[in-house]
Amino acid sequence: MYVFLLGKAAGFIFGFMFGNLPGAFLGVLLGHMVDRSMSRGLGGSWQTFSGAQTANRRRVFFASTFRVMGHIAKADGRVTEEEIQAARQVMQGMRLNPAQIREAIDCFNEGKEPDFDLDEELMRMNEACRGQPLLRQFFLQTQFFMAFAHGGVTGGERAALDRIGEALGLSQWQISQLEAQARMRAGFAGGNGRAGPARQQPIGDAYRALGVSSQASDQEVKTAYRRLMKENHPDKLVARGLPEAMMERARERTREVNRAYEQIKEHRGMR
Repeated sequence: MYVFLLGKAAGFIFGFMFGNLPGAFLGVLLGHMVDRSMSRGLGGSWQTFSGAQTANRRRVFFASTFRVMGHIAKADGRVTEEEIQAARQVMQGMRLNPAQIREAIDCFNEGKEPDFDLDEELMRMNEACRGQPLLRQFFLQTQFFMAFAHGGVTGGERAALDRIGEALGLSQWQISQLEAQARMRAGFAGGNGRAGPARQQPIGDAYRALGVSSQASDQEVKTAYRRLMKENHPDKLVARGLPEAMMERARERTREVNRAYEQIKEHRGMR
């Protein structure tokens, strides 16, 4: 069973880079959708987000995530050990039971097959997540996580990711931001997403990670940084319903935002 939470902690995720707990993040997103629907006059009813509709959305999103991850991993001709480890990290983050792990592995292997139809899979996922742009962004974030598992995006992976972004209806700016966040994380943590020595990334990635342009004023940069730190404060997120198990991921997210901000400050000579 995947985590399903109330609260508007979706700001915690979008548009910033994931990590190794995408299943829990998905639960936070679904909780946000419940809150939004309630505010539109559902009067506290859970009916719209329960039953067959929600069950189908979760089922399709789950299967599509692992199938497309398998496709991305195979896009450059072979699946590396780092890519296998990345898939395992996603499974661990989703806290899957043994039966769900087997299902995820089966889906991953299906995506690796030569006759896998990426367009059909994305059409199915789009239909299930209709009207939910946050889920579509999260989906692409997860695929970038796989693509950066071995430290960079190959030509075959790039072509597949471009197709995915286009099929999901994301703008080029959104895709570039998601990629920049993935690159920042890969640069500061190592290609497989594990902790490692920090190294300076292109300044453009830092701007994109904060969601501002290089032409933004110092005050605009500071405002974006403060907003993101407020949204990502671990204690506030837990108060909104974030599981205690995700506290370290929340802390890591604030560290990533801090790193991007510090890089921009150094580049500009800001105080």
